[in-house]
Amino acid sequence: MDSIELLEPANGAVTEPLQRHHLPTDSDGAGDLDPVGGGARAWENLQVVAMDRSVPKPVTFAWTRLPWRWRSVTYDLTLATTPTLDQNPIVLRDLSKPTIEVWHLFIGTPYYWTVRARHGQEVVAESPVWRFVTNSLPPRWIRVPGVTNVRDLGGWPLPHNRRVRQGLVYRSSEMNGNLRVTPRGRQVLEDELRIRTDLDLRGEHEGAAPALDPVKVRWIHAPISPYDCICDVAFAEGYRRIFETFADPANYPILFHCVGGADRGGTVAFLLNALLGKSREHLIRDYELTTLSVWGERSWTSEQFLSLLEVLKPFGGDPQDLTRQVEHYLLSIGLSPAALAEIRKRLITESPAPHGG
Repeated sequence: MDSIELLEPANGAVTEPLQRHHLPTDSDGAGDLDPVGGGARAWENLQVVAMDRSVPKPVTFAWTRLPWRWRSVTYDLTLATTPTLDQNPIVLRDLSKPTIEVWHLFIGTPYYWTVRARHGQEVVAESPVWRFVTNSLPPRWIRVPGVTNVRDLGGWPLPHNRRVRQGLVYRSSEMNGNLRVTPRGRQVLEDELRIRTDLDLRGEHEGAAPALDPVKVRWIHAPISPYDCICDVAFAEGYRRIFETFADPANYPILFHCVGGADRGGTVAFLLNALLGKSREHLIRDYELTTLSVWGERSWTSEQFLSLLEVLKPFGGDPQDLTRQVEHYLLSIGLSPAALAEIRKRLITESPAPHGG
């Protein structure tokens, strides 16, 4: 049997960060990313989505092509997180070229891969198994055609050598308003990410309605207002329902969204990540990453974001202890200690050594 030589990722390599863009400085014109100013919904030209910088970078796989006598062969790439390639493998079949881009790998994760060549049903060549590690730099952006600002909340470091678990909670823009998820986008969400709960933060006047297959995905409507409105009695039920959703293991994986995933989505992400123990620096960084999407600049120095920090202060003695403040806030709106413990149990995992991030 012939042998296939693997080329990239190199054996033992750490990939580049899996993001195409990073937060621009003020001099880079971050405010220019907002096509209509202030993240307004009334778009007349949805081609502004082409300006979206909230996109991932794939990992490119390449190997040697078989000699000319095997010109009719196809290749199968098998990729998994165990050397035996038997734990939730990704198998890409019937590839005609000796290269392919693979999207949405977990960050900071060792992977193993191999390639086989087939002539019809007969395996005529195979490669050794190589190992590489994805860069650990967050965020883990997700490419969902028709949608913007999609990212995994997982992958961020936490105290005591832990991390937020990947693949369980995602945030995004709307999918059936001014932005409309494409059939390929639905496939990514329903079949690749296996979303089981669509947590919709929009109001009824914004057209809140299910966008995904109701047979596969449960739709939960929890309309809220962001920032200091978390303490408005009118929105207590919505925030309580959101975190009750996070506390139920049967709901995962969860996708939550408002219109842009910027303000209401940003507030929910902030509260959830603070509950898990994410550092103040990383909470701010995660909030500001929305600047890379099409919804305008988001800054921790804005009046809106500072109002969120201010309204949380009465819930904890130390103004820097956001985890304690958020925990006490959630208890005040009716969440139980058991529910908060379940959220942490579900979303916190032991952290491997960082890789390149």
